Amino acid sequence: MDSNLTVTIGIPVYNAERYLNIAINSVLSQTWTDFELLISIDGASDNSADIAQLYTDPRIRLIISNENKGVAFRINQQVQMARGNFFARMDADDIMFPERIEKQVNFMLDNPDFDVIGSQAVVIDEDNKIIGFRHSDTLFTNLSIQKKILFIHPTVFGRTDWFRKNPYSEDLSGVEDFYLWNNTFRKSRFHVFDIPLLFYRDPPSALYKTYNFRQMQMRRALIKLYLKSLMPTSRFCKFYLQSILKAMIYKFLWKINLSGRIVSGRNIPVPPDKLPFYSDILENTIRTNHT
Repeated sequence: MDSNLTVTIGIPVYNAERYLNIAINSVLSQTWTDFELLISIDGASDNSADIAQLYTDPRIRLIISNENKGVAFRINQQVQMARGNFFARMDADDIMFPERIEKQVNFMLDNPDFDVIGSQAVVIDEDNKIIGFRHSDTLFTNLSIQKKILFIHPTVFGRTDWFRKNPYSEDLSGVEDFYLWNNTFRKSRFHVFDIPLLFYRDPPSALYKTYNFRQMQMRRALIKLYLKSLMPTSRFCKFYLQSILKAMIYKFLWKINLSGRIVSGRNIPVPPDKLPFYSDILENTIRTNHT
């Protein structure tokens, strides 16, 4: 390996004091120990920085900024700072399975022609309760990645050099990942594990303002892809109109307190035979404290 470290794990943090310690603990509990953890405080106004500073593990590098620049900016910044040959995404409110990094490292070492990989995820709510399973396609085409975001973003793991050559578009906050995969699909090799490696926090209901902003950003991303001839006219028109319609439907459901149905509709039920296994992993990780 060219660098001293195998993996750099990056966590951008904006007002995540409620969950940050669980996220960090899940990283420090990884079976693969050769990593550094970059925690970027993105202009947070809560106690996130104080929580991060409680950890004395030498593998942690804490970057504190008073400016809120957004996830795409912070990921690009972390990639440039990374000392690992591989870069792993992580959100400040999610929880890694203990073997996530080990499984992803081993795959990439065994398959040097792949650039970026991801996995399935078990969905949890605000109270760390399992509420579903988020499925990401393991077989994908140009159509499938334009119809549905390819990776569950915080499960993403890839070669650091690839991310340096293909930075996130910082003007597309909220859909920066959708645009990146579509912009690089033809010149890259992607893979998605058919097993979950992350507990993904996705509460049933999101603020209408947040949902509407992301749909607006999605339409901007669609326009950019269309202008680069990466999307046929008929598909662009269809997806653009669908985005407008989704925002209108969500607004209506939000007003009658039923917007959670849209978010919940992204999940499928957790297989009953797997629920005890996932619950044990979740509970054990939450109980672990590395401060």
